[in-house]
Amino acid sequence: MDAVSCAVEIQRRMARRNTDVQQDRKIELRIGIDVGDIIVDEDGVYGDGVNTAARLEEIADPGGVLNSDAVHHQVEGRVVAHRRQCVASIGPTTRQ
Repeated sequence: MDAVSCAVEIQRRMARRNTDVQQDRKIELRIGIDVGDIIVDEDGVYGDGVNTAARLEEIADPGGVLNSDAVHHQVEGRVVAHRRQCVASIGPTTRQ
């Protein structure tokens, strides 16, 4: 739940920052969130959770947060997003 709340807050602050900024100076982030095993070492962060989150980020709307189905079920009804924010969840996924 912390990751989703943090992502929503990041998007809120970026939207506020972009309010009075020229179009070519706006920064619109895309955030993807998944749960899964990860490996952290001195060279980076790896694992299924990281790979899925990266794929979700690629298809998220600019200024939006896209959750995997697993994340959706964990935070459903517990995270309140601002009306203008795009917080969405992708349907059930299968992992092999």
